[in-house]
Amino acid sequence: MDFTYLTVAVPFSGARQEAVDQILAEQGRQAYRGGSIRDALRGQGVHFLSITTVPEDDGHSAFLVLESSHDGGKAQAINVLARHIPETLTAILQAAQISVPSDLARFLRDQSIETGTKLRAVPGLPHRGAPGMTVDRIYKEEAFARRLREMVARDRSDGGALHRLGLIRARIADEVAFKEMMTKADVGFLAPAKGGGGLASLLGMVLRGVGNFFWPVLGVVALLVLGFGLWAGVTGGIWAGIGIAALTAVLALAALLAWIGALYVALRRAEKTDEVDDSPPDYKVLSEVMQIEDDGVVNHLAGISKMKPGRLRRLSLRLAFWVIAQLATRQFRPGFLGEIGTIHSARWVLVPGTDKLLFFSNYSGSWESYLEDFITKANSGLTGVWSNTIGFPRTSNLFFDGATDGDRFKRWARRQQRPSYFWYRAYPNTTAHQVRLHAAIRHGLLTASTEDEAQDWFDLFGSRPRRTRSLETDEIQKIVFGGMRRLQDGVFYGLRLPENTQAARNWLRETLPTVSFGDGKPLDSAHILALSATGLARLGLNKVDMAQFPVAFLQGMDDEKRAARVLMDTGEDEPARWKWGNGTSGVDLALMVVARPAQGLENAAVDSAAQTVAALQKHGGAVVAKIATRQLPKEGPVREPFGFVDGVSQPILRGSRRWAQDQTSRDVVEPGEFLLGYPDNRGFLPVSPCVPPERDPDNILPARTSKTADTDWPDFQRDTASIARDLGRNGSFMVVRQLEQAVEKFHQQSLDQADRLETHPGVPPGLSRDQRATWIRAKAVGRWPDGSSLTRHPHEPAGGWAGEKDSVPDNDFLHGQEDPAGRRCPFSAHIRRSNPRDSFEPGSEKQMGIVNRHRILRIGRPYDEGAAQGLLFMCLNADLERQFEFVQQTWAMSRHFHGLTEEVDAILGRGGKGGQLTVPTEAGPVIVEGFNDVVRMCGGGYFFLPGRSALRYLAG
Repeated sequence: MDFTYLTVAVPFSGARQEAVDQILAEQGRQAYRGGSIRDALRGQGVHFLSITTVPEDDGHSAFLVLESSHDGGKAQAINVLARHIPETLTAILQAAQISVPSDLARFLRDQSIETGTKLRAVPGLPHRGAPGMTVDRIYKEEAFARRLREMVARDRSDGGALHRLGLIRARIADEVAFKEMMTKADVGFLAPAKGGGGLASLLGMVLRGVGNFFWPVLGVVALLVLGFGLWAGVTGGIWAGIGIAALTAVLALAALLAWIGALYVALRRAEKTDEVDDSPPDYKVLSEVMQIEDDGVVNHLAGISKMKPGRLRRLSLRLAFWVIAQLATRQFRPGFLGEIGTIHSARWVLVPGTDKLLFFSNYSGSWESYLEDFITKANSGLTGVWSNTIGFPRTSNLFFDGATDGDRFKRWARRQQRPSYFWYRAYPNTTAHQVRLHAAIRHGLLTASTEDEAQDWFDLFGSRPRRTRSLETDEIQKIVFGGMRRLQDGVFYGLRLPENTQAARNWLRETLPTVSFGDGKPLDSAHILALSATGLARLGLNKVDMAQFPVAFLQGMDDEKRAARVLMDTGEDEPARWKWGNGTSGVDLALMVVARPAQGLENAAVDSAAQTVAALQKHGGAVVAKIATRQLPKEGPVREPFGFVDGVSQPILRGSRRWAQDQTSRDVVEPGEFLLGYPDNRGFLPVSPCVPPERDPDNILPARTSKTADTDWPDFQRDTASIARDLGRNGSFMVVRQLEQAVEKFHQQSLDQADRLETHPGVPPGLSRDQRATWIRAKAVGRWPDGSSLTRHPHEPAGGWAGEKDSVPDNDFLHGQEDPAGRRCPFSAHIRRSNPRDSFEPGSEKQMGIVNRHRILRIGRPYDEGAAQGLLFMCLNADLERQFEFVQQTWAMSRHFHGLTEEVDAILGRGGKGGQLTVPTEAGPVIVEGFNDVVRMCGGGYFFLPGRSALRYLAG
């Protein structure tokens, strides 16, 4: 349906100003709730109507300005006003001593102003908050949403969100009053922002702007080129004509660019010299304005500004309007000005033949919040327009500064305002947000077809749909959030599923209620379940489905080439020598159980897992590996077998409970770095495995989305019946590696080196043999055994050599900025290789961002297995290759990391690949030799950690 912005400006004598304002106030009371004017206009397609006076000034007469927004065309809008409120308009015209015409509709048409962004149009710009929404639709959808809200409040049915939504659909469909609402309507105005469009879009915008504003000049250039070219062609031949034409074009375009440059220089000079008006607003006028404001949910603003003199400012005003119109069309969310979504309708208009720039806005909320939105969210647009008016705060390059000077801008805005004595609004109790909300409720009721879309629909009532960066914590396995330290006992099982797919699914369906999800603190136990590629296949994923998963995951950790070339698992560590996870000892499923210690049980986690494992064996599955982890201390830090405090440096997932406590940490990363279905640090969604919609007939899985921008509304507009289902959302990829640690060998090597280096000038003097050994071990790890960093505590542990002082492990340091030469924490130290921070570019935030792209979320635990002990290393990643494998290959096991030569991670160097640790000191490098092969790879695998919906789907 058509939509019309009507602006009518009629000049009148300034001597009648007070009389006109008085009649506007009297008539305005009838435009309010329950008044005769409101009754006359209600149901006629009028959204907003205001009549304002513009005082006379500097030779310009006063103006009576009517502005309104209507459903339908211009003729229909004018006829509605002339037919339904003729007495009102006549009384106002008479008060202004304007001759009342016999044909009121023709008078309004003749005095109306058509605005645009073209060079010859009257400068102006309209804005509509909910394109496509008629008054009638707004009324009906509000009533429909109110009824649905009542149903949702009374709903007590069992089952999932999709099932409950289906019941509500059936109930509301039986109500005759809402039969019309059970058909779809356009909701394009709920779409997210379109985005910038890149360099090509920007270049196109520039070229369109040049054509829009300089077409007369370009036309002259074209005539000159054609004329000179023809003349030269006739007198000197075709090549002379082409040459002269080309030369003319170059010279003319150079002149055009010089002219544009001169305009820019003139603009910058004016910006630096134009006066800024800091005077306060007229107290009497402001009192009238504030008396009318904040009356209800919706407000009106009428602002009258005076243009700065000169043609340059007229041209730059047109440019500002054109740029805003282009951005609104090609980049902003529909109905939004930048990020501002509180406006129902607004417009700028320059009254022809005057220097009066008018601004009218119908908006939700208070004046103060409205102006704050402009200052923080759309200051460039405001500045671009109003920088051309007298007294505006100082600007730069037309669009910058200005409105960002918040206090000065608000004072300026108050000086421009006129009281909105006469103002009609069709829906005085409905905000712009609620208009969109009611449309989303209706559309979602009719279109939501998956479980998560149904949940999004219920969230529209008293909640808010999930933002793309907001974690669906109930769908995410608990281990992602950490915080299970209180569950001190643990056990890991490498399991093989039954070969029969239905038997495997039956077991998973029985086991699913025991799997732990969410970010809350665990109670007595937590079960974590992850599947290998073979496990997914045994649960029924076909080859096409499996092909959606990353190559690294499908090949597996035990792939010969991957193990040798990427993970450096060779020699004694090659997969053929593993205890589990390779060939015939491969596993389909990883089960990690942690539990609170119980009296009479050696390991409560083993007891907690017993029923789950027994059920698997009953269905035909088998146990391949079982590793009971070491009981964690009830209090104090967790130490890995070499005696060092573990788990000090961990990424913090934005949106998690830990993030809420430490939002400013350098370790904060976006959820998409570890979870599928969320934007990563660069704002992109990781690739996620999907299945065709026909493979999910019960709509358990969410529909795949490519949306990365946060919006207020679920993406109900898609035809989800044809969209692939996202199996990966809320899932992650888990790495498991059983690393056996030769503790006695590690300590003996450090003692041997302490003896060899006793007299080395680079070794701190005055240390005992054990202290020298500790110093060497700390240099290999990058931290002291008490967890304090070498970067911040280079000479001794924070707690002292004897632990006589309190020590809190520290992590808020930068290797590069604080220790660029590696004299405190060597380049080959384990923690510097695992997380270089700013090592490569000291102090660079960009470098920190690059390093954070390769972080892993460690979730492992130490274990004891007979006389052997080690670390059950586990970590989570969204991308196995970019994260775990990159850290392993490019940082930890690279022989040339940070410019080193034939030197790998001082702790992980295995099977002859270690052997040397260079410790830079002021007395020259200390070379620690023969310090290697203290960690042995015993088994492991790559696993997919599914979200709750994915596990439900896999269970059939």
